[in-house]
Amino acid sequence: METVYFVNGFLEAGKTTFIKELIGRESFRISGKTLILLCEEGDLEYDEDELAATDSVIEVIEEEEDFNEENIATLEKKHKPERIIVEFNGMWDRKKLEFPWDWDDIIEIAVFDAATFKLYSDNMRPLLAEQVRHAELIMFYKSDEVRDKLASYARNIKAINNGAAFVFRGEKGDIILDPDENLPYDIKADELFLDDESFAVMCMDSLERYKVYEGKKVHFKACVYKMKDGGDFEFIAGRQIMTCCEADMSFTGIICGYQKAYELENKEWVEISGILKVRFDEIMQRDIPVCRVIALKRVDAPEVEIISLL
Repeated sequence: METVYFVNGFLEAGKTTFIKELIGRESFRISGKTLILLCEEGDLEYDEDELAATDSVIEVIEEEEDFNEENIATLEKKHKPERIIVEFNGMWDRKKLEFPWDWDDIIEIAVFDAATFKLYSDNMRPLLAEQVRHAELIMFYKSDEVRDKLASYARNIKAINNGAAFVFRGEKGDIILDPDENLPYDIKADELFLDDESFAVMCMDSLERYKVYEGKKVHFKACVYKMKDGGDFEFIAGRQIMTCCEADMSFTGIICGYQKAYELENKEWVEISGILKVRFDEIMQRDIPVCRVIALKRVDAPEVEIISLL
């Protein structure tokens, strides 16, 4: 089996639009049949002439329990496709999904309607988080309707899947975001006073754009995580981030250099003032941001220890 494109998202998110664009690309028109497994039918339908022109065929899977290895194997045997596109039902549980054993090249794409993204985030967070978690590409349609929210959406999704690429599609084409746009602090300032959300954003953004942050003075509250190989003079200042529920969290933090790190207890809370520096990390084999602590004091844990971004 060649590549499987697994396209997930809620009803009317734009999954069919994305797939129609995909099979219509000249680069996609290679020899062999494309099998589209349609698990949800929205308002937009596939054109029979378009399907014929791209040597594509549709099989409808209406029930969640029918999306199984045995049924899919039967459809593969029937059509003998060179590639498969799955238009998945966003209300089905991706977390419980098991792919056929021979699907060894799967590209997952999560598709969202930017105008309704917050509604689904507020009311169906666990399902949305699972759509995002394994995706290599996050596609937002109707992005110009909520232009001022896009950077926030991107940051929140990165808390779940920091490696995904983003495309924000508007009526006149793709919207390119300024990386500094809508950050919860002024990145041009020499000194950053970080609340919970700002600290999480700083940790994620500085890992990607460490040069922008070098030399900045930062102030934040975090929990101490002692490092096994950090010696007496380093620890990680970090926070847990809730991605969909308290049972499903990710961690973000920054390595801190502190002359009295050996005096700190694991999991105690501290307020830190420090200077961000860049150094090469031997384990990660790349430059990373670190915080050189210039002032530290022990404090009580916050009333809400977990940061919620999504």
